[in-house]
Amino acid sequence: QYLEACYRRVLSSFKTHLQKNTAKQHFVPSHMPSLLSATNAASETQNDSTSSIHETQSSLARPIETTSTVLEDGDVDVLLENQTAPLIPNYNETDAISVPAEHPPDVDGEDAMSRKGTLSSARLNILSTMVGGGSLSVPLAFHQAGNAFLGPLLLILIAFLVKQSIHLLVNAAILSHPQDDKPDKRKLKGNKSFESVTSHAFGTNAQKFTMALLSTICFLTIVGYAVLLRDMLLPLSDMIFGIGSEDGASTGPTFHHNITMLVVIFFVTPLCTLRDLTPLEKVGAVSMLSIFTVACCITYRSVQCNFSSSYDDKRLMEWYDYMNYIPETKQGFGVSFHALLNSLPILLSVFMCHFNVLPVHNELAEPTPKRVKALFSSSIWGACIFYVFVGFSGSMYGNCTPDGVVEGNVLLSFDEDDVLLMVGKICLSLTITAAFPILVVPCRDVILRALAKNTETEDNYDRGEVQENGHNANINNLAEPLLDESNTAPAIGDSENAFQRRLISVIIFWSGAAIACCVESIDIVWDILGGSLSLIMGFILPSASYIVISKLCEEDQHGDLEDCEGEENLYAGNGLDEESISKPGREFASFLVFLFIPMMMFLTANAIFNLA
Repeated sequence: QYLEACYRRVLSSFKTHLQKNTAKQHFVPSHMPSLLSATNAASETQNDSTSSIHETQSSLARPIETTSTVLEDGDVDVLLENQTAPLIPNYNETDAISVPAEHPPDVDGEDAMSRKGTLSSARLNILSTMVGGGSLSVPLAFHQAGNAFLGPLLLILIAFLVKQSIHLLVNAAILSHPQDDKPDKRKLKGNKSFESVTSHAFGTNAQKFTMALLSTICFLTIVGYAVLLRDMLLPLSDMIFGIGSEDGASTGPTFHHNITMLVVIFFVTPLCTLRDLTPLEKVGAVSMLSIFTVACCITYRSVQCNFSSSYDDKRLMEWYDYMNYIPETKQGFGVSFHALLNSLPILLSVFMCHFNVLPVHNELAEPTPKRVKALFSSSIWGACIFYVFVGFSGSMYGNCTPDGVVEGNVLLSFDEDDVLLMVGKICLSLTITAAFPILVVPCRDVILRALAKNTETEDNYDRGEVQENGHNANINNLAEPLLDESNTAPAIGDSENAFQRRLISVIIFWSGAAIACCVESIDIVWDILGGSLSLIMGFILPSASYIVISKLCEEDQHGDLEDCEGEENLYAGNGLDEESISKPGREFASFLVFLFIPMMMFLTANAIFNLA
């Protein structure tokens, strides 16, 4: 009886240990079912002491066997004498163990933490961030600056400066997050963000300012896209409410036009309350295809305008006489300078993608300096070529307009009954409609992170991690959350958090739509957005942050600063652009700061003058 009790206790503990190990490792060894059945058999024979001893002895020997043959009592001693392996095997990842289909390995968390972004997908993400409804205002900017010389020249120069500012931002982020791109951690997603970079450089107040800046830019872009949507829906609104083009020639938006826009806003609102943008990850490709379709329609009509005999009654002059090389000087230098100032905000704002640069870098697989340079160089110059194409061809259609100049939204310069441009308007309307969630969700997430930081419930909202010092933050647009939320227990206030998320999304979206109802032209939005806010986000903050962080890291040769860990460690293959971490790199960043601060003042004053 004493031996029987000892066997039962050992087998019970053994069974419990195997069950826990099985649940933890998510696999069942091929011989474990026989071992568990042996313990069950032993527990069922507790009333018969003699038979239970024989059964437990044979059960202990059974895991050692490769077959399911039951050993005889006489073979147990021989087997135990020849046995050299431990009674309880030590399983590890290299063991050849069969994995039943009902217990697959748990790799979801590992996949969610790994970098999966390719160059093509990252390039599409950046291009879809830049190229959008703002490209329809480039023809007006070309006409104002000179569509045959100064306009394209300014666009190419701005593209070069934007590319350099993006590299400064990426290098500053790597300096402030040195562990993200180390060779041993390069396969895992990074934690870099715009606000964390400014926090490293200037403190938590700068982080709050950056979060406010990002949310403001997204909000103003929502307003601008709502105005564009209303312009695209003008034919539909006139058809529904029976207002012809002769009655709808007023200078400002009418009540019926705003009602049509608000109806579309109402149906898009549920998409803006999504938790993340994963369901809309295919929107970027569709958006780029729609914009390219619109550009082809504009180019075709522009060629007809300047070369087809069917437009002889509309054409103002020959195409070579209509081209201008510098801002028009018919009314003196002041007027031409004013036209140049009006063109710059548009040319600057169409390249703004900085708020999405670091999230894309966090997702990019193998973010080596060569791959990162190839990504952003090809994206920037690809967008530049597209803008030159659309800007020149669209501005030349002004030769067939009554005033000799295209509208701020070039599609409004065409006849409302133009079937070809109607196709372009439909494509652009779908693009703008799908872009609203991409603008609302990041703006809402910034607000939620700020609220969560104050209430100490940040983990309920943030899909990345934002520590108290602001050194870690991640905004993964169009990406899965870092952790598999299906395996995590719901928070106590999940229902309240979901309600707050939806409420803030609706407030942001409908506030932007309400302001758009009062805005007459898209030019006003681009003046405010491109004249001040885009310059701060695109040039001033990245350059200033890089100057401060790189100088601190260069002075910290022994790795005393936790942010830098020593310059010699930073050069050890962590994806840093070593050529830019130098005095000339900081001098170029200083040049950008001193160039764009006065420009921001001039453009802001010009925007106020235009509003007045």
